[in-house]
Amino acid sequence: MKREKAVAVGNRAGVVEWANAAWSRVTGYALEDAIAKPIGDLLETAGIEGDVIGFVRQRFERGEPCEIELPLHPPGGEGRWIHVSVESLRDRYGDVSHFAAIAWDVTAEKRRAAETPVVSRAKPSPTPRNAAPLQLSTTDLSAFVRALVNERESLGAPRTAFDLGLPDGLPWVGVDPDLVGGALAGLVRDAVAAIGDEWGTVSLNTGVAQSEAVFVSPTYPRNCLVRGLPEGHYAYIEVHDTGLPVDGTAVAALSGIEPPASAMGRVARLASARLLLQDHGGELRVDADAGFGTRVILLFPC
Repeated sequence: MKREKAVAVGNRAGVVEWANAAWSRVTGYALEDAIAKPIGDLLETAGIEGDVIGFVRQRFERGEPCEIELPLHPPGGEGRWIHVSVESLRDRYGDVSHFAAIAWDVTAEKRRAAETPVVSRAKPSPTPRNAAPLQLSTTDLSAFVRALVNERESLGAPRTAFDLGLPDGLPWVGVDPDLVGGALAGLVRDAVAAIGDEWGTVSLNTGVAQSEAVFVSPTYPRNCLVRGLPEGHYAYIEVHDTGLPVDGTAVAALSGIEPPASAMGRVARLASARLLLQDHGGELRVDADAGFGTRVILLFPC
């Protein structure tokens, strides 16, 4: 499907210097509301959360690409969702000097997703299917991930950088350390393998999110991977890599009500990890896209 795309270019200070004619049609905001003004002001006017604006600004300043989906409510127009891709542009000295933002309307996709029936299921008990009972231990997820990364030499990642966001003070959760540790190590190894011989980054983040959170990841808040879970708070571990993404068909299967019955390789390990998370009363969610890589979020009720 061919989409009309709005394009805006701005300087290092975030001030929009140019936008195409499609900007008004896609966003619902007049060109004069954008040209020669900080794009952050427009986002604030549109009611975008400060955390999202800060995320975009941080990625731009670091010279890193960013993709997000935003709800817009332009004055006198219909509410809509737009997908925005932001790229940092560099001058001849390699310094970030400008940004280019490309936006298109994804309202129809959002509406179709909202109309898809959600099948609810009872919260699983902490007894894994066809296996011995879980050996639960109260665990600090940040410390849990740090211990894994301290053994990164065993992960075979000579060209992989690890970007860690592991805050202190998270609520402790019940985890079978042996089973979850083994599954997490496998997911990280798969992330490293997806990068291969190239230079790349594996981001490991922990945090807490509500079941109706807009986004949870400090790396890539494009999709809401928490919604649809039983109401409550969830501590999470995020594993994101910049390598070759998991196939979209596999992502769709892993996002279904039940994990795929038969799978191979990385997808099999993801399906197995998802069953393990469900045995903990939690869930595993996957998101993948070309140019973004693969993100896996392990969610534990807390």
